[in-house]
Amino acid sequence: MTGARPALDRESAIAAYLKYADRMPGLAPGQLPAETCDVANILAIADQFDLIIFDAFGVLNSGAEAIPGALQAISSLRAQDVELAIITNDASNAPAAIIERHRNRGFDFSLESLVSSAKYIVPMMKRHSDVTRWGVMAPAHWPIDQLPGQAWFLGDDDSDYDTAEGFVLIDSDAWNEKRQRRLETNLANNPRPILVGNPDICAPMGDFLSVESGYFAHLAADACGVMPECVGKPYREVFDDILQRYPDIDPQRVLMVGDTLHTDILGGLAAGIKTLLVTRGGFLDGYDDLAGLYDRAGFWPHFRAPAIGAGLE
Repeated sequence: MTGARPALDRESAIAAYLKYADRMPGLAPGQLPAETCDVANILAIADQFDLIIFDAFGVLNSGAEAIPGALQAISSLRAQDVELAIITNDASNAPAAIIERHRNRGFDFSLESLVSSAKYIVPMMKRHSDVTRWGVMAPAHWPIDQLPGQAWFLGDDDSDYDTAEGFVLIDSDAWNEKRQRRLETNLANNPRPILVGNPDICAPMGDFLSVESGYFAHLAADACGVMPECVGKPYREVFDDILQRYPDIDPQRVLMVGDTLHTDILGGLAAGIKTLLVTRGGFLDGYDDLAGLYDRAGFWPHFRAPAIGAGLE
């Protein structure tokens, strides 16, 4: 990520998540916790879990820096022999590069502990066997040659859009308003599949929220009436991937930790596992009406903490 992408204010991001909630996984009443329990940090409940899954941005790090206390929390969990994993919607970087960045921050995650939404982009495309020409939203360094059929980067030429039989939105780092207008207009005139490798609407990048490809996918869908198809949180493939690696662990002893209600927490609830929402250093940093947000969303987490390592700094 270069930091060139546009920013989005939090209220607009919340409004977008609420507006597009019907495009995300639904929850049955039995999947909702009875209440949200406030805890000091993740160590206060660690003995209840054998596997803990983390979102990265807003939980482990904000931008390039580790969130205060996160390193100490992970170290303590390691000492308790809790299995740890990461689910990320960062589809723009190779898994090895993602892990290396975490190691540079001081975390000791292994490549085997990571599941990225990028893993499911090609299988999603292959489900559209009748589509062979794809226009792709991604920066120029992205390995587009790994995609099936003919694929090219969407740029400023109308032919990039006219000749595509489908669109894959992976990363918004090189995206801009003019390209978005081209995409929407083209789809309105000729609706085609919209596939999304990163369904996030925004991501915390330190002192701002970057606009992610999920946001642009929903705008494009509004223009043409085509339901976007997504991989990554809150959708099931990434959660099933982790759970299948630990078949002997009871799902009730698995915890999903995230900073965003409609990706991390919704995804964990839909997967049938416990959830912890953190409110400092990520999407909800400084937000003062969580109860109101729960009411508007219609769901809430099992636990809430300021940060995974609050008090451990």
